[in-house]
Amino acid sequence: MALLAAAALAYGMLRGTGLYDFTRREAEGLNTLILLIGNIYAVMFAFVIFVIWGQFTDVENFIMRECNSLRDLLRFGEYLNRDASHTIRRAVTDYVHRALKSEWEALGERRRDRQTEKSFSELVDAVVEIVPSTPAEAVIHGRLIDIARRTGEHRDDRLTKSLTQIPPTLIRLVDTMASALLLLVFVYPFHRALAGLACFGLLAFVLFLANLVMRDTDNPFQGIWNVSSKPFSDLLA
Repeated sequence: MALLAAAALAYGMLRGTGLYDFTRREAEGLNTLILLIGNIYAVMFAFVIFVIWGQFTDVENFIMRECNSLRDLLRFGEYLNRDASHTIRRAVTDYVHRALKSEWEALGERRRDRQTEKSFSELVDAVVEIVPSTPAEAVIHGRLIDIARRTGEHRDDRLTKSLTQIPPTLIRLVDTMASALLLLVFVYPFHRALAGLACFGLLAFVLFLANLVMRDTDNPFQGIWNVSSKPFSDLLA
């Protein structure tokens, strides 16, 4: 708001100078520039949002797949002997607690959480090191190892997508084009000062929202709209 107020003050002061008399003679060229840069900005922004939203939904999907695999571990673990079943349940519970307590925050800061990675390694070790007491348990044990491997794949995919960011050069390009649009509208020779100020304010507000959506969605674990941790929380219920 402060920047917008400063821009409005500068706009009012410039209306008293000869700047807009000069730009009035170049209105046709300004129209062409606004149209070209606006079209390029629209294409670039649509591309960025498409990629970011795809990564955002991928994170959600991999969370669901990972939690489904963890749920399968618990379900198939019930068919083992009491001690083995308890070992698996305890390892899964510890891992889910770590994921919710520290990994969510770590991923929001764009880093891996070593404690959660250690907890997942202990979960895999707990599954692999089970000693079946009957032939039926041996079959179940093999199935549990496959599920643990698949869980690891889903976890790796989730972390990879979670830590992927927009390249800084791409962000600067989008921001530069947005700034150019604002500048061109700012110096455009509207017939009425109030109309020019209103158009500039509206464009600034729209570009601000676009930038907010782009940057907020780029981080699935921080900001206004985040991926849900409910699938993990449901495992503890």
